[in-house]
Amino acid sequence: MPRIALQMLFGDRTKYLTLVLGLAFATLLMVQQGAIFLGLLIQSTGALQNVHQPDLWITDPSTKWIGDSRSLSDDKLDRIRSVPGVKWVEPFFNNWAVVELPDGNYYKVQLLGIPRQTMIGRPPAMVEGRLEDLRIPDAVIIESTSRDKLNNVKVGDVLKLNDRRAVVVGFCSAKKGFESNAILYTTYDNAVRFTPVGRRKISFILVKAQEGMDLATLQARIDAIGDVVALTPDQFRFRSIDFILKMTGIGINFGITIVLGFIVGLALSAAIFYQFTVENLRAFATLKALGTANHRLAVMVLVQALAVGIIGYGLGAGLAAVFALASRQAQSELTVFFPWQLLALSFVASMICIGLASLLSIRRVMTVSPGVVFGT
Repeated sequence: MPRIALQMLFGDRTKYLTLVLGLAFATLLMVQQGAIFLGLLIQSTGALQNVHQPDLWITDPSTKWIGDSRSLSDDKLDRIRSVPGVKWVEPFFNNWAVVELPDGNYYKVQLLGIPRQTMIGRPPAMVEGRLEDLRIPDAVIIESTSRDKLNNVKVGDVLKLNDRRAVVVGFCSAKKGFESNAILYTTYDNAVRFTPVGRRKISFILVKAQEGMDLATLQARIDAIGDVVALTPDQFRFRSIDFILKMTGIGINFGITIVLGFIVGLALSAAIFYQFTVENLRAFATLKALGTANHRLAVMVLVQALAVGIIGYGLGAGLAAVFALASRQAQSELTVFFPWQLLALSFVASMICIGLASLLSIRRVMTVSPGVVFGT
């Protein structure tokens, strides 16, 4: 029976292709928008994407996400260094600056300041130049994909950063933040000079725990200092994502698009699949006249639905993957993230979609009279 069902399905190429393309479009919409949505959430974690050395991030308790923090005073460094279980403590600077270009234009950039000696918080990889050159006075390293925004600057060029001289000593590879601004690395001392921030200068304090130290215990000890909170990278990441979901319209907008993709796929599949079944009622009536039980006819319809669903899903997911690869190849600012969980959920949604669409067809097949074969 499954073989007969597939012959019936593939025999009507027009209906078959329409069904497959309809499901492929719905899958493409769900997977692509889901991947872009997840990519934006990852971008909202900012420097957490690039800094992997510390076990804890220390910030003001009122900090909602990594892109907006209240600066800490220098005395917090010494107090945290004295906490039992701490291996090392380093300041981290994260703020905004304005680069003035020779042609008169200006560009807002994200300025990251790292300790001159240890380079904790350094970029993940260098593309051109040496990281050690960052110790040169007024030196900055630029994230490589931002070169075109800064008039294709080269190593050795001089920029005007917040009305101060900045020398480009290299280019690095780093993931951008939520606003996709250009990223500039410099030493912590240079960053403070480039961007005066008043008495409190430290954006975050990075902490490494001693070997064997329980992080929860260390967090409690640091929290006891007062006016600070210690967060693991995952805790800070989830805090930032939670803020973006609750305080922006990103979640609602992408959720509506994904639901619309499911509804479009369901409606289109139901209409076309039902029409396909109606046009093949004589074949189903013939099988029923020959003694085929209703449950076997229902299995035939489900086999047809399953075949269309798998092929349509594969085509739609493949197109979404091609879009993601093309976006990455073009170094687009749009971050696309494809975890296996997204593919699994979209597959289940596609199967539910085609399953619901097949219910009307199953009901029509089970109620068809064998007399249809004889024109009665």
